[in-house]
Amino acid sequence: MKLLLSVLLCISIVTLGKSDESKYHSTMQKNLEKLGAAKTISDYLELANSFERIAQAEKDKWLPYYYTSFSYVIAGMKDSVKEKKDSYLEKADKFISIADSLHPDESEIYTLKGMIAQGMLAVDPMNRYMKYGPLSGSNFTKASQIDSLNPRPDYLVGVSLLYTPEQFGGGAKTAKPYLEKSMEKFEKFVPKDDLMPNWGKEAVKQILSGIN
Repeated sequence: MKLLLSVLLCISIVTLGKSDESKYHSTMQKNLEKLGAAKTISDYLELANSFERIAQAEKDKWLPYYYTSFSYVIAGMKDSVKEKKDSYLEKADKFISIADSLHPDESEIYTLKGMIAQGMLAVDPMNRYMKYGPLSGSNFTKASQIDSLNPRPDYLVGVSLLYTPEQFGGGAKTAKPYLEKSMEKFEKFVPKDDLMPNWGKEAVKQILSGIN
């Protein structure tokens, strides 16, 4: 009887674990669908809060923290108010640091760290370049070293160069090779699973279509 109870208890625990995992996966998928359709600052802030709730329930998983951070990054880049931009980007930095602590040496995490630094730089380029210029570059380099097939670091470097004046080493001609390399990688890129980051391809297409 004791053996039977032990077996039943083990089956119950395994079944409960699978159920919890299925719920997590389903909730994340729904949020990612909303993320793909998001347009406004409010949309991204709502998603940031939603992903944060998942993160609080799934403290050992790095992806909810990653997407909380990503949502704040986009909100920060969309907002036109300097103080709000900084606030959103600071929150993004907080959550990507948690993701990094849970899952070190992840290319996507370093990519987002570089994107956050880009955002901070864009708020006040003249006064922030010395700190955030090298920081974004080092994070993108690290991301590419970890996973040379990740198309997002090249995409973000290309975007940065595109909006850098030619006299400072930027411009469309300088940016184009990075964007083309990114697109080559996007054509072959396959996420490890359906919850992993898979953004950027359409943006690269659009940018390249506007570059002669």
